[in-house]
Amino acid sequence: MTRIRFAAVPALLLLVVSLPLFAEDELSVDLKFVPQEMVDASAPALAPSVLERSIRLVVEDARGGDPWSIGEGTDDDDETFPIVAATDVLPWLDATVREVADDWEVRTSRKAARVLTLRLTRFAVEESNKPLGSTYAAEVKLAFRLEEGGRTLAEGAASGDAHRYGRSRSADNCNEVLSDALKEALAEAFSHPRLQRAWASGRAAVDEQPAGSIEQRLKRLDDLRRKGLITEEEYDAKRAEILKEL
Repeated sequence: MTRIRFAAVPALLLLVVSLPLFAEDELSVDLKFVPQEMVDASAPALAPSVLERSIRLVVEDARGGDPWSIGEGTDDDDETFPIVAATDVLPWLDATVREVADDWEVRTSRKAARVLTLRLTRFAVEESNKPLGSTYAAEVKLAFRLEEGGRTLAEGAASGDAHRYGRSRSADNCNEVLSDALKEALAEAFSHPRLQRAWASGRAAVDEQPAGSIEQRLKRLDDLRRKGLITEEEYDAKRAEILKEL
């Protein structure tokens, strides 16, 4: 009997080891768009000439890595745990962007000639445990590009962040700060003067730059790569395109 009992111990240990190590420790967030800021906050000032023009919206997830990972938090003992999305980020983001654009009275059409591509490059939340509750910080980064007929009319980057004090391990608080950060990033992108000029006129915004704009564009391109907002392939292709104008 004793031998049988001890023989069962390795099997029990093997079963325990085979279980997921962090499945019970992770915080799973069912993504919801629930911005908490005031009604008029984080809204772009869109020129009438922009609102008159329809665009086709394209939303992409360019974060890389695990698409379900959206951050991390700390427990009472300062041990970290992953924060993961229970919702596929890209479909949620696409629906949310269209909802926000509609609220801002932006005209969108799947047949529009001008295409605005929004690429999500960062979508992250951090929870920091405190003696009472937790603090939440979210950051969202976007790269945007407006095209028509294969020509790039405008491109750039935008970001948003949000902070809030809340309950420990709260999916609701995660959604609140992520929503505020996303709305702020979208407002910054849509407010960009270069984007609005190109959107309204159909002309490349760089055409309005003074002499020496090639150097400025190369510096801007370097900045986008350094911030991780474009891939190496996109950087090389765009750099070659700019240098052809010399």
